[in-house]
Amino acid sequence: MPPATHVRTDTIPLDQLAPFPGNARRGDVELILSSLRRNGQYRGLVVQHVQPDGPLVVLAGNHTMQALQLHGPGPCDYRATFRGEDQPCGVCRNEPWTPAARCEVIICDDDTARRVNLVDNRANDIGEYDQDALAELLSYLDDDGYEGTGYTEAEVNQLAHAVPPLDTADALADTEDVYREQYGVIVVCADETEQQTTYERLTAEGFNARVVTT
Repeated sequence: MPPATHVRTDTIPLDQLAPFPGNARRGDVELILSSLRRNGQYRGLVVQHVQPDGPLVVLAGNHTMQALQLHGPGPCDYRATFRGEDQPCGVCRNEPWTPAARCEVIICDDDTARRVNLVDNRANDIGEYDQDALAELLSYLDDDGYEGTGYTEAEVNQLAHAVPPLDTADALADTEDVYREQYGVIVVCADETEQQTTYERLTAEGFNARVVTT
């Protein structure tokens, strides 16, 4: 059989979809549901249509399917604020809703199906981030918070005030050919809440504080 062939894009009830058997990935379903409620379903599930009358098997997007199942039938009472305006749930729109997902239906053999499932899980694992670009993207969301991004406020603060790795600091020192001593105090906090409170207090007092998690 040739490589995967796209058949159609369709909205399919969840009770007509089956998870990929043996899917090795373990995703954060509640985090995905948070994104779906805030952002809606911005990417379709990739579903294998087994000919002629076989099941519809989810090759990519198994945890999105689980998150939609976790939401359950609508309406729900979720509301969000975007630029001062009230926004409904991105899944059910706060209206009666039968659990369903937008799907990209493909035809392929079982060998290709396994490869699609594996590479969809693996591709994210081996990627990297440009930390400066990530911090800048997150900075645009300050006014409305970070719900639906996968990041907490403490994590964003850590990115914005991260201490450069030692090799980066050494490289900068070599480039400038000047050594400047720096002095600081490390405050060990009991938990993330105390870390955030301490950081806000120190910055309010004019200290150049940085958030570090080890």
